[in-house]
Amino acid sequence: MPQISKFALVSEALPPGWSGNAVLIGLLLAELEPASYCLLSSDQGFYGGEHGRALAATRYQLPRPLRIPRGTRFGLHAPRSVANAALGILARAAQIARIARQERCEAIAVFTGDFHDPPGSYLASRLLRVPLYFYICDSYAHRELYDPARRRLSPWLERTIVRGAAGVVCANEALRDDLLARQGVEATLIHHPCDLSLFASSDDGRRPSPQHGDELRIVYTGTVYEAQLDALRNLQESLGRLAAHRASLHVYTGQAHADLLALGLRDGFTYHAHRPAEAISAVQQQADVLFLPLAFRSRYPDVIRMSAPMKFGEYLAAGRPILAHAPPDSFVVRYCLEHECALVVDEPDPGKLAEAVERLATDSQLRQRLTRNARARALQDFDVHSARAKFTELLGLGASARQATATTWIDARRLEGQPKV
Repeated sequence: MPQISKFALVSEALPPGWSGNAVLIGLLLAELEPASYCLLSSDQGFYGGEHGRALAATRYQLPRPLRIPRGTRFGLHAPRSVANAALGILARAAQIARIARQERCEAIAVFTGDFHDPPGSYLASRLLRVPLYFYICDSYAHRELYDPARRRLSPWLERTIVRGAAGVVCANEALRDDLLARQGVEATLIHHPCDLSLFASSDDGRRPSPQHGDELRIVYTGTVYEAQLDALRNLQESLGRLAAHRASLHVYTGQAHADLLALGLRDGFTYHAHRPAEAISAVQQQADVLFLPLAFRSRYPDVIRMSAPMKFGEYLAAGRPILAHAPPDSFVVRYCLEHECALVVDEPDPGKLAEAVERLATDSQLRQRLTRNARARALQDFDVHSARAKFTELLGLGASARQATATTWIDARRLEGQPKV
């Protein structure tokens, strides 16, 4: 494989944002020379707070896609939607191609997230005659819910992109197997990585539970939206049914407390603002139970089925028992059952959740077996060094790009001086 010295990375979210894609990209690129890539983001101005850390490479802000604002009468809504999708893709392709040519990039890597980014990157790669690498964090063909034109176009666009890409990455086995079955394309498997050095103090579940007085501390870290909502509400209901223990739910997230209540979480949980990776790993290691929820009732069951939350590797590495509450056909449940690395409740039943919490609180042998197996899976499948090596090898990055000699991270406030399209 010919080696390259620089690539353009296109993603809706980038560090220092706290979304899964932003965290993933930060982990993958942390040890690369900033001069070996440039960053293109369609995120509209969220940089994760003034104390966040951003990658030091040049970053470009992509504008919102072009749209035809009128034309819903007389049956014109569907044609207008198709036209808007096409205009947005063509405009995005032109933007990406212009920047990649200006930066002298020899490849383009695009992540799922924004509808326009993958097809726009595909067209840009064809215009520039450079290879395209498609990183699938969630299913591009199944994630469009609100725009009928996009929903119809997505499977066809996905087929074109994956068959024309020089390489495709899938974030878990369910995504990989689904892509192979539908499109006949073999993808490289890179699980969402975890920096295991942050979890060196893992004790494999030997500490007593509960650790915090007589109250069991159940911890959830990450974003809350429809993909977790009903499972979190099931847990809230289950805590009132515990017979032998008191328990509390602690939610660590970048969202506001009022927003969580507006989504439908019932008051009574303990809210914590977003923490940096070093702090959140300590929180996870101090939990009595780590809660891993996926929704049973949502508008996108196929996305749920193939979802692998960014926090999964962190939970596995933390040395605390995991309670997974998700549909039986989901990747999370199948992985946890196969490797016996979490206690699984795959029915939307608060009573069974309460029984599972009681088991984790009282059965020390169960806790130790689950956490020992979980730690082994984290080492096997989620190590960040392995993920970085696979990613850079796939892109064909030369040795000079793989070892950073310049500053990799900058303060997020310095992003204000970065160029925009």
